[in-house]
Amino acid sequence: MAAVIAVPSVAACFLSTPYWEVSFVATIDNPLMRVSDTFAVIFGDSWKFLWPVVVVSALQIIASAFAMSAIDRHFRTGRLSLRSPWRLVNNSVFSMFLGVLIMSGISVVLRFVLFGLVTLVQAIAGAAGMSSGATLTIISVIAVGLFVLHVLAITPMLYLTPIMFIYGYRFRDAAGMSFKLIAGKKVFVGLMLPLTLCAGLQLLIGFIGVHLSIAIACNFVIFLATNVYVIAYVAVTFYEISGLERRDVKPYAAFVLPKPAPPAAEQKQNDAAASADGANADAPSAAKDKKPKKPTEPKRKAQSSDGKKTKPSADNKAGNADGAASSGKKPVAAQSKKRAAKAADSASVVSESANAAGEGGGDGV
Repeated sequence: MAAVIAVPSVAACFLSTPYWEVSFVATIDNPLMRVSDTFAVIFGDSWKFLWPVVVVSALQIIASAFAMSAIDRHFRTGRLSLRSPWRLVNNSVFSMFLGVLIMSGISVVLRFVLFGLVTLVQAIAGAAGMSSGATLTIISVIAVGLFVLHVLAITPMLYLTPIMFIYGYRFRDAAGMSFKLIAGKKVFVGLMLPLTLCAGLQLLIGFIGVHLSIAIACNFVIFLATNVYVIAYVAVTFYEISGLERRDVKPYAAFVLPKPAPPAAEQKQNDAAASADGANADAPSAAKDKKPKKPTEPKRKAQSSDGKKTKPSADNKAGNADGAASSGKKPVAAQSKKRAAKAADSASVVSESANAAGEGGGDGV
C-alpha cells in the first residue's frame, strides 16, 4: 500500500509543501507586508501550476481508492490480495473523488479565511504600532487554530468513501451517516495527534532553513506518512465503529497459553488424587454390573411318567459324582458296585449249598 501511495507523494513533494497552512509562518520575514505579498505567501506557488496540481490530485484519488479497497478486501477475507487492481480502484474511485473534492473545497475556503484574518491582524498591528514579534505570534496562533478547525471539518468526509462503497449509500445519505457514525466517538483525537506532529515537524524544517534537496525529501516522507496513516486509520476505525467482522484478526480465545509444568511432588499428588477419583467412580458401576445369583434348587431323581425310577444318564452321573465329592459323600457308582459284589457272594453261597445237597442225595441212593 505504501508503494502505491508513494506515486502521488513523489509528484506532490516537488509542487507544494505539506501543511502549508501552518508552515507558511516560517517564511514570513516582515509580518506587516503588503496584501499581495500576504496572498502569495498564504496560498503558495501551487495555485500557479494548475494542470500539474490536477494531475497530482488524480493520482492521489486513484492511489487512495486502490489502498482503501485493498484494505477492505483484506478485512473481509483475511487475505492480503492485490489481484484485479483495476477492480479495486473501480470499487471506490467515485466515492473517493467526491470525498477529495469536498475536502479540497473546505481547504480552499479555510485558506481564504486565513488570508482574511492575517490581513486583518496586519492592519490592526500597523495601526496600533505593534512589534513584528507580537504580530507574528498572533498570526501563528490563528494558523494553528484554523489547522485544528480544518482537521475537525474534514474528519466526517474521510468516512464518506467507506460508507458509500461498503454500504452502498448514495452521497446524500452517506454524508448524513458520516456525521452520525463518529458522533460521540474519539475519532478526532486519534487523527489530530499524528497530523499535529507532522505539521510541527514541517514547521521546524521551515524555521531551520535546510537545503532544497533535503526539504523535498522531507516533504515526500511527510506526504507519504500522512496519506498512509489517514487511509489505514479510517479503515480500521470504520470497521470498529460499525461493528463489522474482521477476518484478518483472530479472536483471543483461539490463543491458549500452555500451563507451566507443576513440581514433581505436586505432580505425584495430582496423579494420586486422579487415581483415587477414578477408583471411586468405578466402584458404583462395578456394583451395578454385579447381579445376585439365583438360589439353586435341590436335585431330584428323574422319574418316568409311570412313577418308576429311571437310570441316570452319564452326564447326570458325572454331575452327581462331582456333587458327592464336593459334599464329602461316597459316589453312587461305588455304592452300586458294593451291592453287586454282595449279591454275587450270596449267589455263590446258594450255588455251593445246592451242589452239596445234590451230592448227598446221590450217595443215599
